[in-house]
Amino acid sequence: MQRMKRFFQKLTVGIVLRVVHAALVELKSQDTRVAEEFARMPEGLSYSIYTGHNGPVLHVIWQGGKLRRVRSLQKAGCTLHIKSMPLSFRLFTGQMGLAQAYAAHAFTMAGEVADVMRLARLVNIVESYLFPNIINRRIMTDIPAPQLCFLRTYARIAWGFLTFKYRISA
Repeated sequence: MQRMKRFFQKLTVGIVLRVVHAALVELKSQDTRVAEEFARMPEGLSYSIYTGHNGPVLHVIWQGGKLRRVRSLQKAGCTLHIKSMPLSFRLFTGQMGLAQAYAAHAFTMAGEVADVMRLARLVNIVESYLFPNIINRRIMTDIPAPQLCFLRTYARIAWGFLTFKYRISA
């Protein structure tokens, strides 16, 4: 039973990581706040998110005006290590917000403070689109107002997956 639960958590976290990357790619061209954050991002800045021991990993790099998902990075500019799969599952399914996870010491971060804060702002905006308001009120203290319909965001993400827009870059 425990093995099945861990498998389900790992699968869910992996899917949510892919959706978060896709939402960032789509919102870059749709939401002015996301576009402003990316406009201030230095070329070559990279982020890695690790989700516990042997859990799914997301590596992205800002290159050529695009947020590219890559297989691995030599050294990420900003690294987020979530301590366990159950904590990752709670964080990525809206049971725990980023601020709550920070207060509970659920993750560690390495990198420049400005880059860490940029990631936190981007994640908050993405969460405001991906989660319904009833969840957002529980996990965020300040909910960013969406600038477009969340259904449009979901449709763009779905279309991007169907057209392989978010595949791993070489």
